[in-house]
Amino acid sequence: MNGIEALWSLPFARPVAWALAHFLWQGALVGLLLAGALALLSGKSSSLRYTVAAGAMVLLLALPCATALWLAPGGDVGAAAEPVAAAASAAPITVSPIVDGVPLASETVAFSPVLRLQPLLPWLLAFWLAGVAVLSFYNLGGLLQVHRLKVRGTRAVPELWERVVADLRRRLGIQRAVRILESCAVSVPAVVGWLRPVVLVPASALTGLDPQQLEAVLAHELAHVRRHDSMVNLLQTIVETLLFYHPVVWWVSRVVRQEREHCCDDLAVAVCGDRLVYARALADLEGLRTPSPRLAMASDGGSLLARIRRLAGVPAGPSRRSWMAGALALGLLPSGMVIQFGGYDLAKGVERTAGMAAEAPVRIAAAAPRAPEPEPARQKSAPEPARQEPAPAPARAGEARRGSYQGVWMGERREDGRIQIQMKPRSKDKDKGDWNHSSSFSASELHGLDSGRFELRRDAGTFTFEGRFDGTGPGAQGAGNFWFQPDPGYIRDMASLGYRVEDKVFELALFDISRGYVRELRSLGYGDLSLDKLIEFGIFRVTPEFIREMEQIGFKDLPADRLVELRIHRVTPEYVREWRSAGYPDLSLDRLVELRIFKVTPEYLRELAAMGFKDASLDRAVSFRIHRVTPEFAREMADLGYSDLSADDLVSFRIHRVTPEFIREIEKLGYRDVPADDLVAMRIHRVGPEFIREAREKEGRDLSIEDLIDLRIQGYTKKSRRSS
Repeated sequence: MNGIEALWSLPFARPVAWALAHFLWQGALVGLLLAGALALLSGKSSSLRYTVAAGAMVLLLALPCATALWLAPGGDVGAAAEPVAAAASAAPITVSPIVDGVPLASETVAFSPVLRLQPLLPWLLAFWLAGVAVLSFYNLGGLLQVHRLKVRGTRAVPELWERVVADLRRRLGIQRAVRILESCAVSVPAVVGWLRPVVLVPASALTGLDPQQLEAVLAHELAHVRRHDSMVNLLQTIVETLLFYHPVVWWVSRVVRQEREHCCDDLAVAVCGDRLVYARALADLEGLRTPSPRLAMASDGGSLLARIRRLAGVPAGPSRRSWMAGALALGLLPSGMVIQFGGYDLAKGVERTAGMAAEAPVRIAAAAPRAPEPEPARQKSAPEPARQEPAPAPARAGEARRGSYQGVWMGERREDGRIQIQMKPRSKDKDKGDWNHSSSFSASELHGLDSGRFELRRDAGTFTFEGRFDGTGPGAQGAGNFWFQPDPGYIRDMASLGYRVEDKVFELALFDISRGYVRELRSLGYGDLSLDKLIEFGIFRVTPEFIREMEQIGFKDLPADRLVELRIHRVTPEYVREWRSAGYPDLSLDRLVELRIFKVTPEYLRELAAMGFKDASLDRAVSFRIHRVTPEFAREMADLGYSDLSADDLVSFRIHRVTPEFIREIEKLGYRDVPADDLVAMRIHRVGPEFIREAREKEGRDLSIEDLIDLRIQGYTKKSRRSS
């Protein structure tokens, strides 16, 4: 008996194999149902969409389990064999192949697709078991990698960020403790662990993001903790492992992960209050990201561009992957018809064979297959005419469309005199649905600001706000209702420019996409922009003036996506001229974006020159920024007698946490003027002040650096001391 036969002889083999075969059509059906549900919920909250997608994931796991239990011995299929076995013992009968202990008439064999499928089932089961084993080992490696992230190359962050995390925990309602550590093993912030969650923050994020941006990203990670996403992600990985062979499973899993990130984005914005700040933080993370372990919840999850567009209120276009998943699901549904109707024919064959055996001894093995009797034609009913929704009545001139464009607002007067207003639309329209918009305006833009009813007038229409602020000075807050009235002339003129804007006029007004703005872009060669791209230009302030200035300094005919990228990273004409004045006339746009991400400026190069690195390359400057090698750090080291450190020494000191405080502590123990390499070796082998004192007490003498390192390598610990 070979391996396949031995596997097929196991009691669970047949029901599991048939359950896997049935899951081809069951999974496809679940995928189509989820696609329809998501289409209906396209304007609803991400939490609702996430719940529906997670429910589909649970259903995907439940269906094959239920099918296998139903097909297991003792179920209906097992019971179906009993009449045949009894009849066969009562009278001799010659039969065709035996299926799971049930002898079948030859006509059943000829017309049952299920019987043709059965020889493949042992191989399907073997393939499934092999795939589950491979993915299990892969995911086990991922779990080990996540565990190593918590202990490898981590250290405490400045006390400021611990206080920030504590405050965010309070605002998010997280009761359990959450640690925050700096890690050299991750490139973007990530949360690992479920029972004892830890937020890991790379040094590049501490230096590459503004404090406000980093706070928003940390809020996103803590949102994962609040929602217990690590546990759900683990369960999701189990489903992917067990049902890996079905493409719909991977599509549903991607939807779950995408909506999970959207839910955490919404929580982060709710805590931090500014969508655009958070969106720019995600954009800056794009320059820092590298693949993260699948079982760690990282801030770079999902499509960052799609998340940025969503945060800014730009509707996402149809996903190519979604169309592919839908096509695969439709392609797999016929397999369900074959298995189900084939199984029905097989059941009829079993029943017919049992009846024949009970009546008289017959020989059916050599019988010629008969053509199936034609079923009576069914009367086809005429298809019902498609229901047509009544067209909405056109708005009368001057009528405020409060039903479609209304909501609530909250505002605050800032220190710089601008008014920050956050708007939350209340609308069932999927293109204007569940999102917030927050922007600041000058007082002159808000007509009648202190009258209790003020207006924001845009080319696309007028926002009317009811409510007043509780004062006129900085910090004064206000709230109330708002509604938006589109300008019919704007809609007509945009139609003449080739844009149907009825469903997007709200967003166009929010981001001040005027008719003149569109015409100017056309005159500059950007006449083929989609409506969504125009809104994206407005979000990130890609103005005709910006395009002209970039052309004047030599960057002509830039693609639309490149212009957006430059604005996201604040690569302005002034920034380019600053570098050129510093002696760098040929920097590419990619290089300029990189320098902006890591905050490398000509001023920073001058600081490096003052540190003694007059010929520092841009790569060296980026490395210094990533590892927080600052002039202050170099000066502190010089004050401690390390004035001749090379650039590599400084970076190595930062990587291995050779700090001024560490040097001062070991100096108090008598270790002065320790070479730089020895300081790094001490840190690598965890030879700190506590270990030095303990080793001296144990040995009863002074120890050299080499002796201390040797003791640590040999495994000297507090435990060995107690045992001695």
